[in-house]
Amino acid sequence: MTGPMALPRVDGEVALAEPWQGRAVALALETVHSLGLPWDAFRQELIAAIADDQRRPYYSSWLVALERFVVDHAGTGCEELMAHRMLAAAYRTDEAGHEDLEVFPIEVDEQTLLGLLTEVFEEWWPHIQFGPLINGAVYELKAPQRPRLSLLDGYLTIDFDVWHVHLCIGEQRGLAGHQVDPDLARRRRCAHAELQRQWIDDAPRTWMFRMFNGEGAQQLTILLPNPFLDDEQRVLDEPDWTHLALWDQLRERYLGLSSDSADRSGDGFRHP
Repeated sequence: MTGPMALPRVDGEVALAEPWQGRAVALALETVHSLGLPWDAFRQELIAAIADDQRRPYYSSWLVALERFVVDHAGTGCEELMAHRMLAAAYRTDEAGHEDLEVFPIEVDEQTLLGLLTEVFEEWWPHIQFGPLINGAVYELKAPQRPRLSLLDGYLTIDFDVWHVHLCIGEQRGLAGHQVDPDLARRRRCAHAELQRQWIDDAPRTWMFRMFNGEGAQQLTILLPNPFLDDEQRVLDEPDWTHLALWDQLRERYLGLSSDSADRSGDGFRHP
């Protein structure tokens, strides 16, 4: 394919930032073949998906086009697709500093991120810790009180009175006469967000939400309530599985996934 439909390449090789992107392309190829349809039928869906939202990330348009294609040609309903699409995008990876990490990508449109962050910070603020979590620096901040959240020009402000956090989750335009360069705005904005669980000794031990900007730099990590720790991060004698309520709630609301018995298979907190 050519033009806006062409696969991005680096030194002649197809460029993939995350494993799910390659799977999306492979699924499209296999689906078209298995239905016995010409490739041009899918190509037209991809052209339409890209034209519908030219700001949407390229491989996300492949997913949109593939879902429309399956609904139109395979007799699959939209609700059935939604129940499985985010689970199919999940993957396991060995990340430096976190080792065995299971990643569940979520949508990064402004409405979705605003809803998730509002829910977590307004309702669960006494039970979470948050801040950048990178090699060489770990911030485990606790909210001193229930924050006020506001949105202006693409930036979400989480205000605790004595200090606050700004996160770019939407389109930033700037002020009249001082418009923001579109490429800079793209690099500032959240480009991918993930629910994650860290596996140690064949069981999940840590549950997180993380955001990354258009440059791939981490914007925020939220350490979700942990069944092996209390709110002060002290190790519990016995797991308190009610601490997984927020994790289960986020999985259901933003991934369409029910609770997973694997989350309750561990016997205590472990450091990697």
